[in-house]
Amino acid sequence: MALGIEQLDDFVNSYLQKYIMGKWQDISLPLQQYYFASRLFDKAKKEEMFGSLCKWKIKVRNPDNFQVVGLYHRDSSNRVNMIDEGEMKWAMTTTNYHYDIDEEVFGQGCEQIVNYIKLREDSMMDSFFAGMEDLMFGTGPSSPTQSPNPPASLLHWITANMTDTTSNNATEGFTGVEPYGFSSVGVGGISTTDYPAWKNRAFPYAAVTHEDFVKKIIRSMDLCEFTPPIARPDIAPSRPDWELLTTLSRVEECRDLLQAGNDNIGKDLATYQNTVLIRGVPMVQVPAWQSSASINKRTDGIVLGVNWPTFKWFYKSGRSQRKRAPFQHPEMSNVRVRCMDDTGQIVCFNRRANFRGYCTSTVTEPA
Repeated sequence: MALGIEQLDDFVNSYLQKYIMGKWQDISLPLQQYYFASRLFDKAKKEEMFGSLCKWKIKVRNPDNFQVVGLYHRDSSNRVNMIDEGEMKWAMTTTNYHYDIDEEVFGQGCEQIVNYIKLREDSMMDSFFAGMEDLMFGTGPSSPTQSPNPPASLLHWITANMTDTTSNNATEGFTGVEPYGFSSVGVGGISTTDYPAWKNRAFPYAAVTHEDFVKKIIRSMDLCEFTPPIARPDIAPSRPDWELLTTLSRVEECRDLLQAGNDNIGKDLATYQNTVLIRGVPMVQVPAWQSSASINKRTDGIVLGVNWPTFKWFYKSGRSQRKRAPFQHPEMSNVRVRCMDDTGQIVCFNRRANFRGYCTSTVTEPA
C-alpha cells in the first residue's frame, strides 16, 4: 500500500522502526574500525549531566595530618580543600539527510519505502560515527576560544608537550603538559603547573629497537600502573582495558623484532602472524591515523598508551542523538530534511594513567 503525501513525514518520524528492513552491503565507510563507537559510545548506559559546562570532580590534595608523637604530644590538625573541579565546554554536532516527497519510491509499498528511508537513517548514523572518529583521533580544539568548539580528542588529553611552544617536544618522564595554546586554561580546566600529578607520561624515540622503543614503553607501563590483570587479552571475555594505539609501521617493525629472534623480548610480542603484545597489552594500528583517506594520518610514529577506563563520553542532558521530525526545506517546497543533533564531551579522569611516545624523525607509513 502506498502512502499519501500528507502521511509520509509522520511515517518517517514515528513508524520506521516497526518494520523489518532489507539488507545491503555497506562499503561507504573508509576505515576498518571505529573506536568512538566501540570504546566510548554506550547507548544502553548513557552518562548524562545538566549544566552549561561539562564538569567533574578531582581529588587534588590530602590534609596530611599524620604525625609521629611522644608523651604529652599536642595534636595538630589541618583542614584543606581536597577537591577541585574540571570543566570543559560542551561540543555540539549535527548531521542530516533529505528526500523529495515526489520520488518514485514513495508511490510503492511500505516495505520499499522503509528500506529506502532506513538506508538514509543508517547513513546518517554512519556519518555521525565517522565524524566523531575524525574528532576523537584528531588534535582536538585549536584554542580555548575556538568557535564552534569541537570535542576534545585523545591527543588533546594525552600530550607529548613539555612546554607551550610546540607539540612533540617532551623528554622522557611525566612531562605531558597542556596542549599547545592551552597553558592559560589547563587541560580540562586544570593546570599542570598547579597540579604536576595532572601530567601524562611521554617519551621520544629515534628508532623501533628494544632499548629505544620497547623498553621505554615498558617503563611507561610500570610507572603508569599499566598492568593488565591477565596476560592474554585474547582469552578475555571482553576487550582489554589497556591498548597501545599506533600506526602500521610501528606494528610491522615490532613484528620484525620478534622475527629476528630477540631474546630480550621473547614471547612477549606474541607471534609474527598474530597480535603484537608488549607485556600482555595489545599493540594495534589505528585506521584513523593510518588510512590515506583520513584527515588525521600521522607521520610522527605515534604510540599512545590508553587506559580506557579513565575516559568517558558525557552527554548534555536531553541532547543525546536528538532526532528532529522531518521539516520542509526553506528553498525546496517538496524536499524534507531530517536532522540529528548531539551535544557531548570526551573527558579523561586520570591523565597520569596514560602515556604517549613519538618518533624524533618523520615516519612514512605503508600505503
